[in-house]
Amino acid sequence: MRTLIRVLILSIVGSLLVAVGAFAGGKQEAASQASGGKKVIGLVQIDLSNPFHIGEVNGAKEAARRFGFELKVASGEGDVNKQIQAFENLVNQKVDAIAVNFIDVKAFGPAMAYAAAAHIPVVALHSKIDGMATMLGFDERNTGRLEGEYSVKLLTQKNGSPAGKVANLQGLLGQGLNTERSGGWSDVLAKYPDIKIVAQEPTGWDPKRAVEIMENWLTAYPDLDLVYGNSDSLTVPALNAVDQASRLWDGKAGKTGDGKIIMVSVDGDDFALQDIKDGKMSATVLLGPEYSGFWKAWVPFRIAMGEKVPAEILIKGTLITKDNADAAIKLAKDMTTNLTTFPYEKQLDEIVAQYMAK
Repeated sequence: MRTLIRVLILSIVGSLLVAVGAFAGGKQEAASQASGGKKVIGLVQIDLSNPFHIGEVNGAKEAARRFGFELKVASGEGDVNKQIQAFENLVNQKVDAIAVNFIDVKAFGPAMAYAAAAHIPVVALHSKIDGMATMLGFDERNTGRLEGEYSVKLLTQKNGSPAGKVANLQGLLGQGLNTERSGGWSDVLAKYPDIKIVAQEPTGWDPKRAVEIMENWLTAYPDLDLVYGNSDSLTVPALNAVDQASRLWDGKAGKTGDGKIIMVSVDGDDFALQDIKDGKMSATVLLGPEYSGFWKAWVPFRIAMGEKVPAEILIKGTLITKDNADAAIKLAKDMTTNLTTFPYEKQLDEIVAQYMAK
């Protein structure tokens, strides 16, 4: 009789343990579906102070609204350790996929392994890393080449030949985006022996640092002819310092070393487009923060839904000059004011062509 009772007790305890285990597993599953069955997507930014990164979040929110998923946005606040912690927090929350714009991709090996162990796919933004589901970014080498080729044209227009001293305001060293933007530009300029790159300095994507560097260059290089900034958020503040020093190029023919500086850039922020229309800046490459942000949330959502995507997805930008600035300004305005109707799912060059045709 005692043996029978003992068997019954063990059976009941075993059943309870199975039930508790099932309940725990249910809690874990519920954590990733806490929004009523919606997919939950994490987006980890470098910071949430850069205007481009802020615009990206707005685009990402529209993707979430349009496709019915929950978006969780986190930031490293410019610190790689904080960014890794933010990333791991999302893993702990059991989101369905994460997109991350790495501050330092080399520091993320253990964090990527942590996400893999939790079976959470990771979309690497602008940099490649082992274990990623895909790499999503801009065709940065092409972006750099576009600016390089146009820099040569501008130097020829200003100086009468492809010659002059040039400098590059960079973003974050070690970041693929930064390396490719600078590399594509310098690759083109290397073909012209009379064009000399006299300075390349990183800013960490900090506008204040860009101004400090530009002010130093104004003293160190009185014969500087052109500055290429890797982001409008760097170039425009630097441009203002150049303008205050009365050294901004006015678009007229001059000569090498006359002290007048051409400014070219990347991103296509609205304030930069306006500077192009006003004749202060000569060019930027339109990438569109809201457009970029939409894709940075949409692609991980598609992966979370089981869709197979290419191993690499590259967004090609469009060169914007005074000739197409008006169309670009209208496009940029629509991206911010008509978020819910803007055709973000289309290729960017296709959208630009439509606005140019209007």
